[in-house]
Amino acid sequence: MTYPTKIETLAAQILQKLAVTGVWRYRFMLSLFGLWPALLGRFNFVNLGRQGNYIDFTYRKHFERPFDWLAFNTVMIAEQASDDVIIGLDPSFIPKAGKHTEGVGKYHSGKAGRRKHGIEITGLAAVDMMDKMAYHLEAVQTVNRREGESELSFYARIVEERAAQLLKVSKYIVVDAFFSRNPFMNRVVALGFHVITRGRTDISLRYYWKGEGRKRKWDGKVDLSDPDPDVFFRVPELEKLERRVWQGVINQKSVNLKVKAVIIQELNDEGEIKEIRTYLSTDTSLSAEQIMHRYAYRFQQEFLFRDAKQFVGLEQGQGRSAGKIHFHTNMALTTVNLAKVSHYLSEEPAQRGAFSMSDIVTAYRNERIAYHLLDKCGVDPHTPKMQAVIAELKVFG
Repeated sequence: MTYPTKIETLAAQILQKLAVTGVWRYRFMLSLFGLWPALLGRFNFVNLGRQGNYIDFTYRKHFERPFDWLAFNTVMIAEQASDDVIIGLDPSFIPKAGKHTEGVGKYHSGKAGRRKHGIEITGLAAVDMMDKMAYHLEAVQTVNRREGESELSFYARIVEERAAQLLKVSKYIVVDAFFSRNPFMNRVVALGFHVITRGRTDISLRYYWKGEGRKRKWDGKVDLSDPDPDVFFRVPELEKLERRVWQGVINQKSVNLKVKAVIIQELNDEGEIKEIRTYLSTDTSLSAEQIMHRYAYRFQQEFLFRDAKQFVGLEQGQGRSAGKIHFHTNMALTTVNLAKVSHYLSEEPAQRGAFSMSDIVTAYRNERIAYHLLDKCGVDPHTPKMQAVIAELKVFG
C-alpha cells in the first residue's frame, strides 16, 4: 500500500466539498486523479486498463458519465487565486482521425494557419493577475450546434449556459479580435460581464456628440492615426520612443457599445506611423494600463493547452462520443491545475522557480515504477532506506 500523492490528497478534498454522489464514483475519480500524471505511454482506455485499478471497460463507462468540471476547478481556484482574476475564452484545435467521432470536421488550427480535420474545444480559464497564472475551468467541445447557429453564437451560448458560475469567478472575459463583434459581444455583456478584446484591423469607432444645436448622437468616425485630443488622451507611462499610446471613451459601431479604446501607434525611425493596434474594454473605468495587462495575460491560457498536450495526453483520447471527449479533455487540463496547485503554488513565492509540468509527471512516473518494482521484489517501500532511494529515483531523468 502506498501513501496518497499530493494530487490525490488535493483531489479528495475537493471531491468531498462537492459531495460527489456514490462511493464507487468517488473512488474511481480519486484513483484516476492519482493515475493520470503517472501514466506511461498513451492516454487511452487500453493503457488505463493496463496500469490502473480497473479494466478498460470500466474507464469507458465512467468517461461517458457527466462530471461537473467547472464546479471542481472553481473550488480549487477559490482557495488559490487572488481577487483580481479574469476569464480567458479560447478555442483550440485537436487533431482527430476517422469519420464517426462526434463533432469531427474542419476547424481552424492556429499552429498550421489553416482549417484541418479534427475536433475543436473552447477552453475557459481563470487567470490570476497577481500570480500571472492560468487555471483551467472547463473545456467545451464544438458539437451540437443548432441549425443556423454561427460560430460566435455558439461561443456566446457557452458563456450563457455557465454565466452564474462564471460570474462568481470574474466579471471580465478576455478574448481575441475574432470575438470583438456581434452576436458574441452584446450577448455576453447582457449577462453582466465586461469584455476586453483587441480591435480588428477594419474596426469602426465613432465619437459621441457633445455639442449644442440640433440633437444628434454621433460626432464622426475616429481616425486611428489622428485621434481627437479633446476625447483621447496620451498615456506617457506606456509610451516609448517609437510608440504613442492614446486612451478615450467612444462608441464601437459594429456592436453599438460604449467602450474605452486604447490606440497604440508604432512609429518608424522617421517618426511616421507604421502600425496601429487598438484594444477595447466595455468597462470604461479601467485604465489603459489595466486593459493592456489584462489582454496580455490572457496568453497564459496557452500554457495550459501546451502542458496538457505535451505531458498529459490532451490530444490522445480514444473516445468517439461527445461525452467521452468532454471527460478526457477536461481530465487532462484539470490534471495541470492539480499539479500546479499541489506542487508549485504550495511553495513559498520566494522559493518558486519556473513551473515545470515535465518535472512533475517525470517524478510521478518514476515513483510509480519504483513502487511497482519493490512490490514485485517483496521489498517494503516504506522503510527509511527505501524512501530515500525512491526520493532519489523520483528526480531521475
